[in-house]
Amino acid sequence: MSKLTKLINNPTLFFSDSIKKRKQQLINKSQKILNVSITENKPSAKPNAKPSAKPSAKPSVKPSVKPSLLINTEINLFSKYFILHTGEKQFSLSHVKIWYEYFCQSGFSFIIVTRYGEAYDDILSEYPEATIVLAKNKEDIDVLFKSVASIDACFYMSNTGNNSHLLYHVDTKHIFIGHGDSDKSASAHKYFRAYDENWTAGQAHIDRFKNAGFKLNGLKQIKVGRPTLIDAIKSSEVYWKDRFDGCYRLLYLPTWEGAYKEQDYSSLSIVTNVLAEISNITNISTSIKLHPFTGRRDLQFNNLEKDISDLEHEGKLGAANSTTVISKADSLLHHIQSSNIFICDISAVVSECLAANAPIFLYIPRDKDFNLSKSNMPYSEYCYVFSSVPQLLELIVTVILDGNDFLFNKRKIAAEYIISVEETMNNSFVKKIQELGVNNA
Repeated sequence: MSKLTKLINNPTLFFSDSIKKRKQQLINKSQKILNVSITENKPSAKPNAKPSAKPSAKPSVKPSVKPSLLINTEINLFSKYFILHTGEKQFSLSHVKIWYEYFCQSGFSFIIVTRYGEAYDDILSEYPEATIVLAKNKEDIDVLFKSVASIDACFYMSNTGNNSHLLYHVDTKHIFIGHGDSDKSASAHKYFRAYDENWTAGQAHIDRFKNAGFKLNGLKQIKVGRPTLIDAIKSSEVYWKDRFDGCYRLLYLPTWEGAYKEQDYSSLSIVTNVLAEISNITNISTSIKLHPFTGRRDLQFNNLEKDISDLEHEGKLGAANSTTVISKADSLLHHIQSSNIFICDISAVVSECLAANAPIFLYIPRDKDFNLSKSNMPYSEYCYVFSSVPQLLELIVTVILDGNDFLFNKRKIAAEYIISVEETMNNSFVKKIQELGVNNA
């Protein structure tokens, strides 16, 4: 049927086909601009292909450069997207796991952008249904922005230098959501001023910036709660001593040694002593989960996970109770909900343990200079602070064995201040994404 005949006899079909054809032409043109490689499981040659009798002639045209932008699936170039950016190399997946579910709940399309092949492979293995892009450099990021109809907002889970490749695009909103909440020095510094908004769990993070004493230069602070802690907050409705049929389940969460010496808040040097002493206390079962970065700066801790397991198997950690070593790769939240006593270092896990409203014993090194981003509620107001193993044991006897949990009410206040229980239970994080999507529609 000729175009004229189709127009006369079936104008609806004529215009429908024309629109489809034009759309395909635009897609083809955009794909050329995008210059992407879409991963496929295709064999490189036919199984029974015979080798060529003679080598092919040398091509006269120089082959095109292999595209560095990698996408696991086709992107609808006419849709609006959010970007969830991870600039980390080895531990991007753990950050994505925190937020992925809630971006899906929002109902808006989003692209996970990674910067390293290892991160791309890890995330693709865990979330094959997601739209994932490997963009190794600024040029790749520029191509992505140029090709997609609209990128309404970029969300950042950590402060990495390659964030700047996206921040360069000033027509897009840039929002920091992080991967935890603590008084570590990395929680409040001037780099944050590069973003349009900082979505915080609670008021504590906002106060850290106020107390840091520098101007925010337009950075908006927005409380959204901590959606990952909804189940932990629900479990805290039962008094901690009455959970698990009256059994005591202690979870030890030492942080890593820090990228720099002044950021070393860790109890790694006394881990085995702590475990040995606690394992001698009747009725307390202990689990330990090391931070994924453990041993990154100080190589002596590289094999600590295995060393602890070996000591347990050799019976060198005490006789009363066993010690379970949890894999670094395991989800922390499940183990928080399965525990009713916590030992922590200064790190984001303190905030997460607060959701469970059970005693928290916090290691703070004595006579050691380190930087903190201070909120308006010091750790000593809601945690049992210790700096040595004897101090820890004395506190455990008082709080756990003698039942004098004198910080119980303060923990409730701290939970509202730090993780904003009300915002969390109202699912404010998802609602905020939805509001952003509707306003940009």
